[in-house]
Amino acid sequence: MQYKLDQVVLSLRKEGFRITPQRIAIVDYVMKSEEHPSAEQIHKFVQKKYPMVSLSTVYKTLDLMRSNKLVNEIEVKGESRFDANTGEHINLICLNCGKIEDLDDASIKEIQSRVATRSRYRILRGNFDFYGYCSLCKSKV
Repeated sequence: MQYKLDQVVLSLRKEGFRITPQRIAIVDYVMKSEEHPSAEQIHKFVQKKYPMVSLSTVYKTLDLMRSNKLVNEIEVKGESRFDANTGEHINLICLNCGKIEDLDDASIKEIQSRVATRSRYRILRGNFDFYGYCSLCKSKV
């Protein structure tokens, strides 16, 4: 997934948020990650470069990102994970290892259209979360 760090930083700055090197490192890691990391994973990674960064700073930055629609939060096994892919897609979530994979599928628009017609809702966006077992775990369970 492509993104421009400068644009994200600018949008947060416009909202009045202080932009520190630690916050930039957190945003950069989350936006580049395809792993759907937890706050603890993000903290551990950013601490390598900025040892004094607190877990509280990570949580505050993630809250900022979520409120500015830069990430989606997904709960897996009681843990919040963060997805920088905020476009319409399917999340495939492994119930065994906790891996999350994104799947883009054109049928999402078709399903939304059918739901909008049947419900008379004006649907703006949506994602689907499917829970099951990844290719590595399905033979183990």
